[in-house]
Amino acid sequence: GDSDAGFLGRAATALLSSADDPDWPERRGAWGILQALARQRWPWAPALARRIRKPELPERSVFTSLPKWEETAPRPSPRSIALTDAAIDERLDAMLGEGAERRTGQRAYAHAAGGAFQPRRSVNAPNMVLAEAGTGIGKTLGYLAPASGWARAAEGTVWLSTFTKALQRQLDQETRRAYPDPAEKRQKVVVRKGRENYLCLLNLEDAVQGGFANRAQVFAQLAARWAEYSRDGDMVGGDLPGWLPALFGRTSFSGLTDRRGECIYAGCPHYRSCFIERATRASAQADLVIANHALVMINAARGRAEGAAMTRLVFDEGHHLFDAADATFAVELSGREAVELRNWLLGPPTASRGRRRGLAARLSDIASYDDAAAAAIERIAVAARILPGDGWLQRVAGGSAEGPIETLLAAVRGQVLARAEGRPGTDAGYSLDTEVAEVLASVVEAAGDAAAALARIGAPMAALKAQLEALPEAAPDWLDGGGRARVDGAIAGLRLRAETIAAWTGLLARLGGAADPMFVDWFALDRIDGREFDIGIHRHWLDPMLPFARTVLEPAHGVLVTSATLRS
Repeated sequence: GDSDAGFLGRAATALLSSADDPDWPERRGAWGILQALARQRWPWAPALARRIRKPELPERSVFTSLPKWEETAPRPSPRSIALTDAAIDERLDAMLGEGAERRTGQRAYAHAAGGAFQPRRSVNAPNMVLAEAGTGIGKTLGYLAPASGWARAAEGTVWLSTFTKALQRQLDQETRRAYPDPAEKRQKVVVRKGRENYLCLLNLEDAVQGGFANRAQVFAQLAARWAEYSRDGDMVGGDLPGWLPALFGRTSFSGLTDRRGECIYAGCPHYRSCFIERATRASAQADLVIANHALVMINAARGRAEGAAMTRLVFDEGHHLFDAADATFAVELSGREAVELRNWLLGPPTASRGRRRGLAARLSDIASYDDAAAAAIERIAVAARILPGDGWLQRVAGGSAEGPIETLLAAVRGQVLARAEGRPGTDAGYSLDTEVAEVLASVVEAAGDAAAALARIGAPMAALKAQLEALPEAAPDWLDGGGRARVDGAIAGLRLRAETIAAWTGLLARLGGAADPMFVDWFALDRIDGREFDIGIHRHWLDPMLPFARTVLEPAHGVLVTSATLRS
């Protein structure tokens, strides 16, 4: 109504007038961004141009003004301490403050949760606590008291895992009670999210230098302005206004985040300023790390492989653990996943796809000094060309598949269509699937060829990984700090892709034989409104808590799983 329109006018005037304030704290960098926005005919540029004067000295860009993180020594292993009920009560009282109500149920819950923070008694058997507590008990402070008390006394890290972003934000706020000093809280409490949540500075640089056009360029410039003052670069649930990406569309937003597999780590000119790397290093030194179930499971698997187990874990919203584990430990051999693997190994097919680079480009300096590594990289490049590339879906659907993987996907598509015909909804354009049973001979034959092709990729990958792992011990003169970081990044990437190839190979071996009672397998043709966009073979654990127990629980020393509805 008229009152809303009047408010909007007053709000706009107030916002514009803030730029007139000589003490405006965000003045640095404003003029340069405004010039770029004016060139894009941003409607607000003329009004701001009258208020923001050109600075006397040239402004630094966001890429040079962001603070750089520093390498720190790894945190020592936590001390073995016994956390007493009295210590938990003392910590809980300090967090509640003077005059707070002493709730018997909350204290009993906190004492029970403290069992997860006692010294472990046997290998591969953590102190496991399942604690159901209804709404109103005071669960959050009930486990924060022993968690923060143990972290402070043992000088260790506790990972606090949730399923929803809302609880992550609540946890972040509640930790102020444990660390009332804001400076101490910034150091002791870190919120970790998946890489796709953070602004990628290299993608941002590509965007502001011409990679984005028109409205997308306006969004990129506004994102650059935000990044200079952002707390952590989190574009999803962080301090980026939630309404801003909605004005410019999902494509503009996703183009600035770290999409799957494209990070070049130490090869990036912004590596030392990277929001993702800063969060990773901050979490290694923090007392409490807040994350979601999927990220904790992925990091636990990576930590176990690298000999750095996560020793103390709290899973709130524990009733979602089954679903999170089901998604995390599933295997998917699909066209899109195979394209991702190809692009990681070979790089994108055209230079216009940003600065994403293949393995040879990322390790070119190392290959120039190490003949064995260079030979392995060349073998990988030759073998990886059998993976699907641009236009794979059109070729598969059109009967002109190229290579063993596309041939397999074409055979899978044929079986899905054959088995789905006549079922309700087949003609409605929805996705189709069929169980892996009575597999067609064409699928079995194609699976054998695909498995052999994947083995030809996996063998040189294993050789390259072994060669890279030996480099730091040999310590050649040419291997500087940046080279070591690139080697470490490549080793981690090769390990992850080798695990993927091994899982795919196991899935293909099943197609010609008996079903594995531990898994549920199916073929799928993914469609939207009748338009096909992916084809794949899927495998999920019948009980995903089995890999969860092996990967997450066994290496841990103490685990608390809690919820208001564990038994529902």
